[in-house]
This record gives sequence, C-alpha cells and structure tokens, in this order.
Amino acid sequence: MRTIYENYRGFKISKQESIYNAISSDQVVFSRWQLSQVLDTVDHYVEFTDNNSSVDAESGMPQN
Repeated sequence: MRTIYENYRGFKISKQESIYNAISSDQVVFSRWQLSQVLDTVDHYVEFTDNNSSVDAESGMPQN
C-alpha cells in the first residue's frame, strides 16, 4: 500500500494495487478505481456532513 495524501480533508488517501482508498479516523472508507473519483467522493462527503451539521445547529436556535 502506498500513501498518496496523509491528511486530505481528514482522510488518508492510499493506493493498494489498482484501487484508491480513503480512510478517515472515524473508519469511514471509500474505495474507487481512479484517484479523482475517490477525492471527489471525499469532497462530497465532507460538504454533505458540514451542511448537515450547520443545519442541525441552526435548528436548535430559538425562533422569534
């Protein structure tokens, strides 16, 4: 296994044979055939989780 990025948006990106893997500290794992695909998947995942956490924070605010 060869490490490509040690910390790409919280994920370690590596290549094992012909598959690229992205593994987070929370054990979220993505595997894709192309590096660009695994990076896009990580980007979408991070943006999705960031958007959901900001919506949750806003929903806890009192309504006037």
